[in-house]
Amino acid sequence: MSATASRTHRCGELSRAQLGQQVRLGGWVHRRRDLGGVVFVDLRDRAGLVQLSFNPAWTPPEVLERGAGLGAETVVMATGTVQLRPEPSRDPALGSREVEVQVTSLEVVGPAQTPVIPVARKEKEELPAEELRLRHRVLDLRRPELQRNLVLRHRLMQVTRRYFDAHGFLEIETPILTKPTPEGARDYLVPSRVHRGEFFALPQSPQLYKQLLMVAGLDRYVQIARCFRDEDLRADRQPEFTQIDVEASFVGVEDVLGFGEGLVQALWEEAGHDIETPIPRMRHADAMELYGTDKPDLRYGLELFDATELFRGADFSIARAAIAAAGRVRGIRVPGGARLTRKQVDEIE
Repeated sequence: MSATASRTHRCGELSRAQLGQQVRLGGWVHRRRDLGGVVFVDLRDRAGLVQLSFNPAWTPPEVLERGAGLGAETVVMATGTVQLRPEPSRDPALGSREVEVQVTSLEVVGPAQTPVIPVARKEKEELPAEELRLRHRVLDLRRPELQRNLVLRHRLMQVTRRYFDAHGFLEIETPILTKPTPEGARDYLVPSRVHRGEFFALPQSPQLYKQLLMVAGLDRYVQIARCFRDEDLRADRQPEFTQIDVEASFVGVEDVLGFGEGLVQALWEEAGHDIETPIPRMRHADAMELYGTDKPDLRYGLELFDATELFRGADFSIARAAIAAAGRVRGIRVPGGARLTRKQVDEIE
């Protein structure tokens, strides 16, 4: 590892515990403020922000000049002493809000042009268009809110692994290059260089392999598996995705539901939410009967009711045709719904 890469702390880790210590930080220039000879820079890394203070009282002239010329997203290494910030300027928006680093040395590792996507945004400032952000994804991923999502994802994956390990599951990797099998979608095919005219398939799921593992006697298996499906992109359809894949032998329905319930509780607790258990359960037949879907939204309590007798003999062709075909007429009772305008109904739909 080069000397340039070494640092003593992350930006968001500094606190009163490091007061008086000399530290070396590396990160990206988030914002710079020049107040008549005194320069303040908010330095950012994935742990948070800390203020760098450039002042003639402790900063050499050439370092102060270099700090005054820093542009947004420039990568720097800074050395200095940790001190308390003046009381009025202890900014709760910064992760290391109580302290600053009084800079004595500064190295510009990577100068930056003005970024196409502003990483440092005001709280209510509108984001650039999604297409632009996706085109410059590496810049978009510098935004703290997106980095928090990735950090949370990492934490949840660790919780998942610990949970299944505590319940006797083995994490086993299954092959990525496999044989085409009939499943719910089309396979991605990869031509073989060694066997000309032959193709591998990328797995839609580890289904066959995990069943073979059960036959082999490895009675509890888990994998955070990458899966691939060659289908059109939709909100609930992705060409590649990650799933928590589980298989177990010598278990019943209650065991499977219990594993799932415990995992959901552990994941939500890690994300800062309490989940009451046992989680309410509903038979598939009841869900279809009461809500017309196998994934009902129970927050509203709008259950379907049978209105067949109400419409029997009514002059309503759609209902009459359904009843004549031995079908049923079902509806939802919406209190106050008669006062809704057509526009309001369309918005709800």
